[in-house]
Amino acid sequence: MSGLTRFQISSTSSKRSAEEFPALPKQLSEVVKFNSSGTFFVHAKVADLQFSLYKACPLKSSGGVPCKRKLDDEMFCHTCAHRANSPLQCLFLRLGLQDCEDPEINQKVTVFSSVAEDYLAMKVHQFASMVEKCSEKLEVVLQSKLGQTLSVKLNLKAKGGGEFTTMDWIAVAIHEDKQNEVDNEDGEIIELDTGKKRAKKN
Repeated sequence: MSGLTRFQISSTSSKRSAEEFPALPKQLSEVVKFNSSGTFFVHAKVADLQFSLYKACPLKSSGGVPCKRKLDDEMFCHTCAHRANSPLQCLFLRLGLQDCEDPEINQKVTVFSSVAEDYLAMKVHQFASMVEKCSEKLEVVLQSKLGQTLSVKLNLKAKGGGEFTTMDWIAVAIHEDKQNEVDNEDGEIIELDTGKKRAKKN
């Protein structure tokens, strides 16, 4: 697969500041192993990135927040039982995160429009315009994200029940990591550029 389609999700398949992230986010492997609902800060590499643009329900709740559920082909929202005349355009990303120490540990993470806009530094309408008119330029932008090290604030939500329980991994904030160190579950500091480890100072 080549070109912009490399990054597209098949149809068959709030802004945060850097100061909100702890100095040393946890490794992805620790959160994968923990496998529990909650909010986590992780440090990981971007191994894969896919996107999907979709039409969403504009109907607002009593609190003034749009539904943003995906509409069907007839512009109908099955959650609100509403047919949209002026649908919203939304962006959905799937990031494949990879553990910085163990490349065998990978996790798919969902990124919705507002966080995706911050991460890509462009609005949804700008992204959609590039898909239509400047696909080669957009491909370069997305390609530049691969291999980046990120600090990601994740919200893990359990769905299902019993033996069928799975986790939804939702990114609620993303920060391009410019630091050179992370900690691991053994209480060591890892230098990202060299891979060297050292004990934490008490």
